[in-house]
Amino acid sequence: MDIIDENIDGGKAFDWGKTSADYAKFCDIYPQEFYDKIIKRELCIKGQSVLDVGTGSGVLPRNMYRYGAKWIGTDISMNQIEQAKILSRGLLEKR
Repeated sequence: MDIIDENIDGGKAFDWGKTSADYAKFCDIYPQEFYDKIIKRELCIKGQSVLDVGTGSGVLPRNMYRYGAKWIGTDISMNQIEQAKILSRGLLEKR
């Protein structure tokens, strides 16, 4: 899906989905302290449902899943969603 924004690369069309495999490989960069702060605020925990808009390759739900919330991730790029599915395989079995 081509995205056009005059403020990005002079308005030339780009498809973020074409970078999905590389993005999925390198974007899991948040330290544990980031997740600890979310949990400390009693967010994304058991008994809650969380919608992650713009989930990309699913970094946040994948790393927060162990705290018990039910997650739904959505993204404009189906390639990103496919990467999220690939990287998330096996999480349900581990729970």
